[in-house]
Amino acid sequence: MIYTEKVIPFENRAGGKGTGEIHIAMEDPDLEGRAKSVMSVILHPGTSIGSHQHVGNLELYYVIKGEGIFTLNGESFPIHAGQTGYMKPGDFHGIENTGDEDMLLSAIILYE
Repeated sequence: MIYTEKVIPFENRAGGKGTGEIHIAMEDPDLEGRAKSVMSVILHPGTSIGSHQHVGNLELYYVIKGEGIFTLNGESFPIHAGQTGYMKPGDFHGIENTGDEDMLLSAIILYE
């Protein structure tokens, strides 16, 4: 089966700042209850996704390109290409592109 991505431009997502794009590759029900969504996210320089949480879901951010700051439950951590941020259900989390180029990350939201 082949799926066509759904592109969602955003501005100031979850109380963050700046602009970017979410490219949804697949989402439930096509994932047959195994995951909520699989997507890639582009954060332009200076863009952030504000702190938010997923109740009943865990999430992974795998950084493919770029660098930034990953926040988890109020703590900040530098993150760069080749690293993964992991959020347990209910964790407050966000990410900011602090680099000079677009940050590209893969995000997967899984059911608990």
